[in-house]
Amino acid sequence: MAKVGRFITDPKAGSYCQITLDSGEKILVSHDRGGFAGGSVSIQEVRWWGGASGETLLRSDLESDEGRRILTRLVQGAPQGSARATPLGAFVDYVKDARSLHEVQTKCDALASMGPQSAA
Repeated sequence: MAKVGRFITDPKAGSYCQITLDSGEKILVSHDRGGFAGGSVSIQEVRWWGGASGETLLRSDLESDEGRRILTRLVQGAPQGSARATPLGAFVDYVKDARSLHEVQTKCDALASMGPQSAA
C-alpha cells in the first residue's frame, strides 16, 4: 500500500502531499490555493530531491466546468469538514491506492476522459 505523506499547507504556495507508491516511485498532489475554493489541482511525478520535477500527470482547473465536475465526483460521500471533502484530500484519496506511476496515469486519464453524464 502506498505511503501517504503529511498534508502541508503554505499560505503562499497552497497545499500539497507527497505519496510514495509501492513501486518506490513518488508523486506530488498539490492544490495551488489550499482550502476549499477554486484554483487548480495537479498530480506530478517526483524525480529529484523531493521536488515535482517530473511529468505532470494531471492538472485540473477547479474553476472550469470540467474541474468542478471532477471535484464533485471525488468529494461525493465525503464527510463534511473532513480532509477528503477538500480538493487536495479528494485527489489524494483517489490516487492513494495506485501501486505504480503507470496506475496513477491510468487513474488520471480516467478522470480526464469522464463524460459530463458521469458526474452524477
